Amino acid sequence: MIWFDSHAHLQDEVFDDDRSAVLQRARDAGVMRVLLPSSDLEDAHKACELAINEPMFYVAIGVHPHEAVSWEQETASQLRELKDETNRRAMENGRDAPVVAIGEIGFDFHYDFSPRDKQRQALEAQLMLAHELDLPVVIHLRDATQATLDVLTRAHATGLLSNDHPAGVMHCYSESEDMLKIFLDMGFMVGFDGPITYNNAKKAREAIAVVPDDRLVLETDAPWLSPRQKRGRRNESSYLPWIGEEAAKLRGVSTEIIASQTFCNTNRLFRLSC
Repeated sequence: MIWFDSHAHLQDEVFDDDRSAVLQRARDAGVMRVLLPSSDLEDAHKACELAINEPMFYVAIGVHPHEAVSWEQETASQLRELKDETNRRAMENGRDAPVVAIGEIGFDFHYDFSPRDKQRQALEAQLMLAHELDLPVVIHLRDATQATLDVLTRAHATGLLSNDHPAGVMHCYSESEDMLKIFLDMGFMVGFDGPITYNNAKKAREAIAVVPDDRLVLETDAPWLSPRQKRGRRNESSYLPWIGEEAAKLRGVSTEIIASQTFCNTNRLFRLSC
């Protein structure tokens, strides 16, 4: 079985001392590709530098809602330049272009680390940037359902979301099963991670059971959201098969089927060869 961890912050400083070992454990577990989502411009630069020399890594560049207060008029052009420079350098090194998405972006009203108007400004600007660059988006949504629906519905209606490819992914889905159809109709794939291994994650466990086969992706969100087998410990990509095993149980299929489906789905999401 081979796996694609569609969302893991392996560029985070908590991995600086043992990143090579973390990657080897991932490979040993069958995780062959990992998408590194960014939190801000500095974090995006670090992820891109790692990806230039590590063909296992792909990158989403963007500004997280926690860091939206850092969004400035020139940030979009800086992200655009980072994408072009990273992909050029990587391809000169003999690998494919690693910058494949904009993210993670969205709303987080749980912590409100950035003012809500700044979160909206950063999200809307990055949706426009993704449209200009023809890239999918990685959407962060926490305690901000209506605000997210308002922005994404308008983006979909005005053609900012791709119709030819998946529009992006709803990261760490924890909304209701009823809400799921709205995001699917806008062209999103749906990502699930460690919380589905906990019985009290009722909404996520119900939702994953009914996501269409071709819209499901799996993620660790490392170093956070460890599955129950590693509760309270740092998460990492090698734990993705445990999440896959739980997804298989909830969907009534084999783990092999889940691995195959989600690997191909994630490659299609990020427009990579399967």
